[in-house]
Amino acid sequence: MFLSPDGDPARLINFIGYCLAHAANKYGIEVHACVMMSNHYHADVTDPHARLPAFKQLFHSTIARGLNALRNRDDSFWSDGQSCDTTRPTDDQTLQDMVYTITNPVKDGLVKWSRLWPGFTTQGWRFGETRTFKRPYWFFDENGEMPETISLTLVRPAIFSDLSDDELSDKLAVEVRRRELSCQQDIRREGRRFMGDEKLAKQHWNRVAKSYAERFTIAPKVAASHPWMRLAQLQRDREWERKYAAAREQLLAGLPAVFPPGTYWMMHFAGVNVAERAPP
Repeated sequence: MFLSPDGDPARLINFIGYCLAHAANKYGIEVHACVMMSNHYHADVTDPHARLPAFKQLFHSTIARGLNALRNRDDSFWSDGQSCDTTRPTDDQTLQDMVYTITNPVKDGLVKWSRLWPGFTTQGWRFGETRTFKRPYWFFDENGEMPETISLTLVRPAIFSDLSDDELSDKLAVEVRRRELSCQQDIRREGRRFMGDEKLAKQHWNRVAKSYAERFTIAPKVAASHPWMRLAQLQRDREWERKYAAAREQLLAGLPAVFPPGTYWMMHFAGVNVAERAPP
């Protein structure tokens, strides 16, 4: 439970917010929603500059090194399992994915309402709202290159273009409330009770989770509520792979090659030409 608030939620919230703001601002990642659970996290982001791997490397490494330093440990922090990075094909599904992120503490039976989660969460933020976090005194060098404060703005995703930022924030809040009530019904139906604030405050970071994640399963690359949407996305992926393979053959043959949009490693580390992404 390395991300558990552990009796001092304000310190953890500030540290995670500082690291998230630093990594997102450096690589131009637009953060739409984020919740840090006790042993994993959920985030909804847009990656307009194709720097998601670099963002994740920086964010994960600062979180791991900082919390290890705080707790006087030097072992591995993150598991070696693959992260689940998926795209959403429609506005409604993007919205529901943010709802899932924000209500994760309710779904897991930890708190009755998302706003009661004592860890880091963007619940309660409005799109366009900016919050500022202070440099943690116990990790970053005050004479180093890290600024004393870093700000993070919650960016609205490119969905429901007919709605303003405030209207989309209100729409998200309504859907969050609906999901919270549905989760509460499920908890009651199963005869379970929410853990609540007091038990969460006593949850030590060195405690082992009682549930186990499934291993050696397929890591999804696409997600959609309808199977035909998933198939369409998978077909686009196969087409991308064919274009990549053809460009690679041309490159190896010494011919001019243009790789398809989305090519990451070869663009950043081998300097190949990559086609411009078509406007949505």
